[in-house]
Amino acid sequence: AVTGSAGKTSTKEALRHVLSVVGKVHASAQSFNNHWGVPLTLARMPVDCDYAVFEIGMNHPDEVRPLARMVRPHVAIVTLIAAAHLGFFRNLDEIAKAKAEIFEGLEPDGAVLLNRDDPRWKLLDKMARAAGVEHIYGFGENARATFKLLKCALHADHSVITAKIGGQEITARVGAPGRHMVQNVLAVLGAAHLVGADIARVALALADLSAERGRGKRHVLRHPKGPITLIDESYNANPASMSAAMALLNATPVSGEGRRIAVLGDMLELGDHSAKLHAALADLIVGTETRTVFLAGPQMRALADILPDEIETEYRAGAEDLKLVLLSALKPGDVVMIKSSKGIGFSKLVDALLSKFPAAAATAKQT
Repeated sequence: AVTGSAGKTSTKEALRHVLSVVGKVHASAQSFNNHWGVPLTLARMPVDCDYAVFEIGMNHPDEVRPLARMVRPHVAIVTLIAAAHLGFFRNLDEIAKAKAEIFEGLEPDGAVLLNRDDPRWKLLDKMARAAGVEHIYGFGENARATFKLLKCALHADHSVITAKIGGQEITARVGAPGRHMVQNVLAVLGAAHLVGADIARVALALADLSAERGRGKRHVLRHPKGPITLIDESYNANPASMSAAMALLNATPVSGEGRRIAVLGDMLELGDHSAKLHAALADLIVGTETRTVFLAGPQMRALADILPDEIETEYRAGAEDLKLVLLSALKPGDVVMIKSSKGIGFSKLVDALLSKFPAAAATAKQT
């Protein structure tokens, strides 16, 4: 079972993908991770599956606990702790404690996988031990990580990693790009090892891994004068996933006189922290290769107000107001990344772009 502030669905889908090469897999559909989705996923689980992968989400305390006790996982993964749903918590420690409820549903002799690079590692480790968990493992670059990243080469459309998994060095190509995906894959490799899967076959399957719609899926749009690359990150957003998406945008090459363009919408459920966290996104933009920004949503006004003149900025009240401006602004060679919380409706911007350029709505080829 997978929980965490970001990366839950991507990790769940990666587990589905790699374990399918070594057995029959049942996994939750889309983001079925709440009090409706988790029981439904359990009810749909076939009796003859070899592996079942569940995603468990929350935005309040005491939501993970009953779901974890339903699922009773043999392996529990916490991807990372970040300022998602911070409006319902006093601080990140409280978010960590809510995620740690997953430990209470763990099967006897089960294992916990924690992000060893996360500042809340010690807190989560302490809470796992308090819950009686005996098998606690870390994944990441940290020298003490059980499943450790040794080398990492990030490319625009994939990554190549070397990791120490179960005492052996594994080199793999990861088809979905981004450093955040590498971190997720370390958890996937660790979980696969813990359940006894053939790691060599699992590692090979990572080459065919691709990002999901709304979570980094790429499209090549055919402008009459040349291609435009679209990175669809429209499903969800919090400060941590914004950072990952901006890093992905800046790592993607443009062609000709193309620009890197960030299209950003509100990060929801941040409460009293919202204005400060939206304004802080300027640190992800200023000084990078991204110099054109389109913003929408009431909370994004905080960012629009502080971006310097050197950043070409367009702000509108909502997605619908931004649509025509964006459609008319794109040029051949551009790379455009669209990112927001789902409730802002930025998936409509993705659909509008795919509709305007229907001849090239296919996912960008991985090379």
